[in-house]
Amino acid sequence: MKLKIIIAGGGLSGLGAAIALRQKGHDVTVLESASRLAEVGAGIQIPPNSTRVLKEYGIYDEILKYVVWPKSIQIRRYATGEILDRTHLHPRLSQVYGFPYLLIHRADYQRILCQYAEKLGAKVLLNSPVDSVDEAGPSVKLANGDILTGDLIVGADGIKSRTRASILGSENPEPVDSPDCAYRAVISREAMLKDPETAALMDDVNCNCWIGEQGHIMAYPIDNGQAYNVVMPHPGKATLGKWNEPGDLNEMRQNYQTYDPVIRKVLEKVESVLKWKLAEMPPLPRWLSNNGRVVLIGDAAHATVPYLAQGAAMSIEDGAALAESLDLADNMDMVPFVLKAFEEVRKPRCETIQSVSRGNGDVWHLPDGPAQVERDSKMGKGLREQEEAEAEEKLDSNSNRWSDGSFQPWLFGYDTVSETRTFVKKRLSPSL
Repeated sequence: MKLKIIIAGGGLSGLGAAIALRQKGHDVTVLESASRLAEVGAGIQIPPNSTRVLKEYGIYDEILKYVVWPKSIQIRRYATGEILDRTHLHPRLSQVYGFPYLLIHRADYQRILCQYAEKLGAKVLLNSPVDSVDEAGPSVKLANGDILTGDLIVGADGIKSRTRASILGSENPEPVDSPDCAYRAVISREAMLKDPETAALMDDVNCNCWIGEQGHIMAYPIDNGQAYNVVMPHPGKATLGKWNEPGDLNEMRQNYQTYDPVIRKVLEKVESVLKWKLAEMPPLPRWLSNNGRVVLIGDAAHATVPYLAQGAAMSIEDGAALAESLDLADNMDMVPFVLKAFEEVRKPRCETIQSVSRGNGDVWHLPDGPAQVERDSKMGKGLREQEEAEAEEKLDSNSNRWSDGSFQPWLFGYDTVSETRTFVKKRLSPSL
């Protein structure tokens, strides 16, 4: 069954969904408010549960032209750089789960998704901000007054979603501000190589995370090794939903003046910095309109703080799960039922990710003191046990959730297509 589907939002979630839905034969139009697709300069992590989906889409090989393959995520003591914990990524995750953990520039990621969506026949309309959504149509009213009608509206329009506001009405909760905002900066390879200590970070391909009181620094190479990405959460204010607000370089460096001298050298190389507000959505009462013709995905449904590096991955999973769910509908009457099943399979997973991400931030940002000493001790013990366990090809319980023996397979080993089809078929077995 071919549907006419309108997607509000041309970010990673909307474009990923466009690809998945076009591959199932649907007519897809993406509405993007920006006049051009231009992701701000920053890196993003693509974990195995996401690279699995990209391979399903058929763009894995194109993605590989622009990525860095990190060997590990290293959790470091903020003041000294001492490694407290480590999660091995490459080649271990490919060996265990069949798919790698990758690092990429956001602009490359969005461009590849957009180009492939258009190649498949999706229409991407820029400068088309959504004003409101009418579930009865279902239809979308643009800011210029134009109205577009389809069989299904997909709200992929971010944490300040107009789609969510339209379908939830008085039930629509406000985003929950965290006390933090984050600086983002990208440094050229040339600048990093001018100092032996910063050059070592550029060429020793790892994600390094310095954790300290009320903040941390996550840093890693991107752009096929031609740039170094730095993300710096800290207590502060910024505009919710705005990703490219200029930050103050001196203020940024002041926030991290007690950190490891090596990472401070990196910050001295930053020429400009952006900042954005960290926030999340509370659990929504539902992702689906009452008539089952409007559905939310991505940050519109489950925006999360970035302390597990899974926000974009959940958005990519959403698009694949949505396409697989709709593929099991034989007629329009079945669409609300398969979309309800989509919500039921996705909502618990995404809300668990939100909770664990929030918990990671709480643990990472402890002030120096007894709780911090206990945390560091547990991490050190976990690191030793992990090294032994990996030698025996197994993982035990670990306070580092990326390395936890039960959580890591649930996180990285998830097969969105298979899990969704199995779940939806089971839910709809009386109807099929």
